[in-house]
Amino acid sequence: MTAEAERHFAEAASLVQRRDFAAAVAAYDRAIAADPSLPGPWINRVSALSAAGDLAGAWAAAQEAVRRFADLAAAHSVMGDVAFAGGMASAAEAAFAKAVALAPDVPSLRNNLALALQGQGRVAQARAVFAEAQSVAPGDRQLASNALMASQYDPPADNLRAEAQAWPGADRVFPRPAPAAPLAGRRLRIGYVSPDFCSHSCSYFLVPLLAGHDRAAVELFAYSDVASPDGVTAAFRNLVPNWRETFGRDDAAFCASVQSDGIDVLVDCAGHTRGNRLGAFLQRPAPVQFTWLGYPDTTGLSCFDARLVDAVSDPPGDSDAAASEPLARLDGGFLAYMPPPFAPPVSPPPCATLGVPTFGSFNNLPKISDASVALWVSVLRAVPEARLAVKALGLGEASAQARLVARFAEAGIAPTRIVPIPFDPAVQNHIARYSGIDIALDTTPYNGTTTTCEALWMGVPVVTLAGRRHAARVGASLLTQIGAGDWIAEDADAFVRIAAALARDRRGLASIRQDLRRRMLASPLCDGVRLARQIEALCMEIWSRVVSPARMV
Repeated sequence: MTAEAERHFAEAASLVQRRDFAAAVAAYDRAIAADPSLPGPWINRVSALSAAGDLAGAWAAAQEAVRRFADLAAAHSVMGDVAFAGGMASAAEAAFAKAVALAPDVPSLRNNLALALQGQGRVAQARAVFAEAQSVAPGDRQLASNALMASQYDPPADNLRAEAQAWPGADRVFPRPAPAAPLAGRRLRIGYVSPDFCSHSCSYFLVPLLAGHDRAAVELFAYSDVASPDGVTAAFRNLVPNWRETFGRDDAAFCASVQSDGIDVLVDCAGHTRGNRLGAFLQRPAPVQFTWLGYPDTTGLSCFDARLVDAVSDPPGDSDAAASEPLARLDGGFLAYMPPPFAPPVSPPPCATLGVPTFGSFNNLPKISDASVALWVSVLRAVPEARLAVKALGLGEASAQARLVARFAEAGIAPTRIVPIPFDPAVQNHIARYSGIDIALDTTPYNGTTTTCEALWMGVPVVTLAGRRHAARVGASLLTQIGAGDWIAEDADAFVRIAAALARDRRGLASIRQDLRRRMLASPLCDGVRLARQIEALCMEIWSRVVSPARMV
């Protein structure tokens, strides 16, 4: 590497650290001009373009990097990254498979290959590849978290707690720290930790809670692990007085920041989803710690004083035995939803124009399990004139659409009755697509959450099958909150009866469509203040119970 190329390469790396991705691309261009034989600038330039939001430019740059450095796993890996970000999971799979072939001992490449398979709904294959990667890197926590997430889509029977407790380091026990300051005479300091303070589905549930907190009683902190901040991130920054950028910082630095802020209650909002901070929570940087929202099951860790749920999502009894954390059941539901302000007005049911009912699901392909397909096939048989629209991130490729249609064709459903809808990056367009759905069919055993709320806000009734665990009961929780318990099925036959009855009652569909927004707004589901007050009370109750009274005065 020439001195000039090295200087520009270092400059680009510094710009990436500051998240000035457009300037980083220009610096990589200068490094390439100084020495075009070096692979680093070519490959890193792809990532910078992608981070800057230029997926088309990143894809072209990735193709050039692979052409020049076909024998480097990193070139194929970065191509897979861009393909996956653009919803081309099959192309991502091919790129990651090539990278694995070139560097079979690098576990992150197998991890990425597994994610690409999972993105296509090929969960069993993804889990097998995750297992291969874990055999190479048994101590890799993010890899183990990704494998646990895959288990949620089509889990083995009743061993999810044991699987979670096998997470690297889960059996470690750190002492509860003393409070940084006496609680008497000051506000309670609550810190929320999330990689999703951005344009992410979790933001619709984070905003109402953060906005609902009583600022006279609570001092709010946010620890943002967002990789690529956006306009929604900026809105969060305006909402939370004490904002901390923690992305890229190791767990020791993260814990030091929490302790320096004197946090009383630290709330994990990610669980085992990507970008989580479970390694930091394991070290107990705060006297009281909760987990909530992002992950639909037990974390397997004993460092949490509560996991926030409700009596519908986690009925007392078996749910408690399946959790490593104490379950704190919130009245009125464990979630509060912020309707998208850009949603269009509710339109008449499409069956009024088309003459036939349209069922739909906008959940990700991994959630469309064999059990979901079997359930939906029964509905389509019961309503033979109906069609099913499926919109998902992984349906941007013709091969993925053909695979989806084939799953129903194998059960005797004509291909013309299945309508695959490709991913649309414009959120407004995504929400508007619900106008083409008469009735939404929930997935099983992993229900929708944001998609269920979106459908309801657009006037679309949602039929859900209440299962045995949290991920399979979130739909029931949401519908209970809005008083729509008649759309909750206790078994597959009831699911079919409910869906078919809704499809046959066109006048009823029109009435539901006109009234659902009002019902939602008047319900606990859209009451962030309700949720905030309950969490504040829970914080104080657990504080008084588990933190020594001698430390409170």
